[in-house]
Amino acid sequence: MNSFDKLHDICTRLEHIESNAEWIARSMVHVDNSACQTGTLISVLADEVRGKILDLVTELEKEILESQGSLSRQLQ
Repeated sequence: MNSFDKLHDICTRLEHIESNAEWIARSMVHVDNSACQTGTLISVLADEVRGKILDLVTELEKEILESQGSLSRQLQ
């Protein structure tokens, strides 16, 4: 499994967690306020984790491209 597949797997799992948390929040809204709030919190956290992973990958890609550009300038 390469890095892209691993990232895709992580994002898929986060989407699953977020989807289930949203379902819990919707289904418990009139039954159990604490469970509803917990579902909403889990959904928000899953979205934030996915965003942080995207930011990290973007930053790493930028650093790799910059280091490759620096290396090619040194070789010329």
